[in-house]
Amino acid sequence: MFLQLRQARIACLICTCLAVASCSQTATSTYSGGRTATQSDMELRKKKILAARERARAKQAEKRAAFKASAKKRRPAAKPQKTAKLVTVKTTRSTKAYAASAGRPSGKISINAPWKCVPGRLKKVISDVRKRYGPVVVNSTHRSKRRNRIVGGKRKSYHLRCQAVDFRVKGSTKGLTRFLARHPHVGGYKRYRSGFYHIDTGPKRTW
Repeated sequence: MFLQLRQARIACLICTCLAVASCSQTATSTYSGGRTATQSDMELRKKKILAARERARAKQAEKRAAFKASAKKRRPAAKPQKTAKLVTVKTTRSTKAYAASAGRPSGKISINAPWKCVPGRLKKVISDVRKRYGPVVVNSTHRSKRRNRIVGGKRKSYHLRCQAVDFRVKGSTKGLTRFLARHPHVGGYKRYRSGFYHIDTGPKRTW
């Protein structure tokens, strides 16, 4: 009788162990299946996020290209620069006292020397001389030290600073020296025997 009870207990223990083992296997399989499903969802989500980022980058690149193209269309074309030529300009009623482009007096004035560096007050004098005495030829404005030595200029000549003008008048010069002496924009003035006139921006003087 005792042996039968002992065998029954052993059988119950064996059944209980088998039941626990089967439950643990079922739980493990269920847990592993759920974990696999979660990883696949995360991978799909990552792929979607990467695809969305790629589409956003492509749109930004398209917008930048379109903006650059529109900017090029809106940009005005560069106009070719016109070089000022040393030519004689005929006087007309519509011409102004100074040409707007090169800053040179209008009218029949021939310029054979640098002109842009000449002060405005001397340009005004040349323009007034042209209006009163006729065509003017400008022969000397700025000189280098070497050129100044060759022509016999003074060591502190105003030509070295482009503040002097030597010119000749083709018409009548009667009263021109007196006109230059009284002109408010003339500093030093001189008439040479060769027919040239000199004016500069220095103090009022002659020699």
